[in-house]
Amino acid sequence: MIPSALMALSLLACDPELEPYEPHEWPAVTPGAPMAGAAEGTLDLPIGSPMGGYSSRCGYLGSASKQDKRDSAYTVNWDESTGAQTRPSIKAVWLHNGDDHLVLVKIDVIYTYDGAVEELALRLGEAVGEDLRGKVVIAANHSHASFSNFSDQVHFYLGGDRYNEEIFQSFIDQAAEVALEAHAALEPAAIGASWTRDWDPDDRVYRDRRGDNDDMVLWEDQADYVGGKDPFVHTLRIDGVDGDPIAALFTFGMHGTTLSDDSSMISSDAPGHLELGVQEQFDEPVVIMHLQGAAGDASPAGRDDDYARLESIGEYAAPALKAIWDTTPTSAEPLAMETASRHIPESLEEVRVTRDGTVDWYYPPYDEDYVADDQLYDQDGSLLSPFDEFAAPNGAAFCGSDEPLIPAGGIGTEKFPYSTCMDVELVSRVLLGVFDLEESDIPLPMPSSLRAGTTASRIGPLLTRGVDGSESATDLLVGFFPAEPTSMFVEQWRRRAGAELGYEMPLLVGYAQDHEGYFLIPEDWMLGGYEPNINLWGPLQAEHVMEGVLTYSEEILGTDVHEPEDPFGFWAPTDYPERDMPTAAPDTTPTAGTVLTEAPDYFWLPLEWTRDVDDDEPREGNLVLETPDTIPRVQGTVQLAWEGGDPGVDFPRVVLEREEGGGWAEVTTRSGRSVTDTLPDILLAHTPFPLYPHEDDQTHYWWAGWQSVAHTVDRAGLPAGTYRLKASGQRYTGVASGASETWPWSTEPYEVTGESFEIVPAAVSVEAGEGGFHAWIQAPADGWRLVDMEGDSRGANPLRGELTVTWYSGDAASGTEVIEATVDGGRSWLAITPPPEATSVSVADGYGNTGELAL
Repeated sequence: MIPSALMALSLLACDPELEPYEPHEWPAVTPGAPMAGAAEGTLDLPIGSPMGGYSSRCGYLGSASKQDKRDSAYTVNWDESTGAQTRPSIKAVWLHNGDDHLVLVKIDVIYTYDGAVEELALRLGEAVGEDLRGKVVIAANHSHASFSNFSDQVHFYLGGDRYNEEIFQSFIDQAAEVALEAHAALEPAAIGASWTRDWDPDDRVYRDRRGDNDDMVLWEDQADYVGGKDPFVHTLRIDGVDGDPIAALFTFGMHGTTLSDDSSMISSDAPGHLELGVQEQFDEPVVIMHLQGAAGDASPAGRDDDYARLESIGEYAAPALKAIWDTTPTSAEPLAMETASRHIPESLEEVRVTRDGTVDWYYPPYDEDYVADDQLYDQDGSLLSPFDEFAAPNGAAFCGSDEPLIPAGGIGTEKFPYSTCMDVELVSRVLLGVFDLEESDIPLPMPSSLRAGTTASRIGPLLTRGVDGSESATDLLVGFFPAEPTSMFVEQWRRRAGAELGYEMPLLVGYAQDHEGYFLIPEDWMLGGYEPNINLWGPLQAEHVMEGVLTYSEEILGTDVHEPEDPFGFWAPTDYPERDMPTAAPDTTPTAGTVLTEAPDYFWLPLEWTRDVDDDEPREGNLVLETPDTIPRVQGTVQLAWEGGDPGVDFPRVVLEREEGGGWAEVTTRSGRSVTDTLPDILLAHTPFPLYPHEDDQTHYWWAGWQSVAHTVDRAGLPAGTYRLKASGQRYTGVASGASETWPWSTEPYEVTGESFEIVPAAVSVEAGEGGFHAWIQAPADGWRLVDMEGDSRGANPLRGELTVTWYSGDAASGTEVIEATVDGGRSWLAITPPPEATSVSVADGYGNTGELAL
């Protein structure tokens, strides 16, 4: 069979109306020794920017996370973010074998889009002097608590507010910086892979969230998991040839929805905290990257509440994934690499599914007078074609829901799941008013909906441990898809790429390169139900895109030469309009760097400290700006507040320091990372005064809170010593002569240092019971850190390890016993009987946390 790209070249020579193509000898795909580099950073966009994912944060749809009356220069019709629980991360892995490149950039945001991918590829290519178009992947972790308005896909403004050019440019700059750090770190590498099934059998890390397809049987040999969560995790292990780890990539699906729509705090959410947990399994900084698989129908699990629940996901996942990494083989042998990218055309006329010739599913041409027959299934239960119920020339959204998100107008049928489809043309009328758009801003069909950005990469032979534990050298095919893949869609990819292209266990990475909503195979889409159908081109769109990826995986990656992937521009990216850079300058804040000793009249604080929108009175007992001399482990909180810079230039870095050798040093985690507001240890919040309007001069108050819990190891055993919080940031200096009148703004640094304090042992609660004693550490009512995996972030937490029980008779110790306690309802149970002469007892753990009880 002549591949279609080659056939197009031959036909071109015979068509005088087409520009001649000069044939040449294409270079061979040449295996080479693998090289790899990795780097990590944070995405620091302005606090006040919108957070994507929950449409209920849109002012038009309820403002679910609105905290007070503030507004922001970075929102149009969306709730403002107010602080950060963790900074979103940027992770980059650069692979090279002397013949081809693959650049993976994972960013903790709701989704990405093809405009960002194209711009990043150009920036990186210019920096390293090579053409990297089609070789760069941006994947999102799908946090519903992260920045969003870097995307100019108009039909997803309802998922993250109107596009902002300043946000986009800053987004690309920061992604490019981390990727180039990875390139600079390139070194000879040993790489290997593994597949593991049922690594989370008890649903402690992630679980099925879509029950609508649980009873659906599509394949005769259908595995027991299909219809539930995808139980597979793929691991890519990358070491230096000296054996030192460089990076570990884990791919499985898990939504980033632990924090609900009422939260206004920026966070990497569940996928980010999984990475935070795994990275502390190492004694040195190793780049840990979680890539999304079948996350469309998988929710995060965990235990405890709020931010502690996020940490628990990392605690559950870390030992299991580290054990998988330990058994993943690597090899430094030469391997072949080839990566290609195409934008798959999609419209009512172009969407079609053939399943390698076994079906012919399509939509009929649009006819405004046609009446659908509302017949969906044949007598044998198979789907009927053409799918005439999807009569939507510009696409339709929200099909299969209980009720439409925006009741703007349907597509002419009351047959489920088409009955709740909203015609895109009618929805676009709503977008005009909600996001202050002009008619020209929304051409129909929307250009960003007509092309789906995709990438495929072949790497191999790669030493791989299979599901059965056997090792073999095999090629890995990776498809990077622009949507929220569901478990059946991922299974269909594995089956079809295996049967049609011969790959064993091909990998699918979702939320990459672009965004098209949810991707379900047609049979699953037709079931409707829980949040499956945000895509615009109906039941056939997802598998139509899959067939496009399969086609060029065969045409380009299935040969031994580097063919041009798109010689005629047929699969070119979406052409987005140029947007103006905002000109609203940040506030000059000449008093930035001033520590607050008294609370302002209004000061916003996170968690349950947050007041109602209309409550302008500060709550008592929460804002304690005076630093105590001593802070008990677990039970203490230190707060630092200061005047800082405008969020347009300031995202303060807050770090925990400890006095060492007469000076101050940043406290580090087991893996060697500093304890900052990048981690869940330190919360950061911002309050402008006055709250509005943002166009007026405002004072910008910043707040940081730290709870006295160690990062992940020995959480109740933070070392005793003298500590302090320190914050550093930037203030706007104004438009000086020759300075830019738009972003990036001219700035200068400032710094604030909190008062020092001593960490002392926690107070242990002891209570007598029948046949023994309970002992526990009571967490504070306003705590947010995970203290123990069997405890409560705002309640009782057991003591760990050997406990020392000391009996007293009067003031004198009369005896000591060392025992290993059990855990009962979040408390330690000591099955021990006091001696007759004992008048009191003390219980201490190995860290010196101690409590007493009079008998």
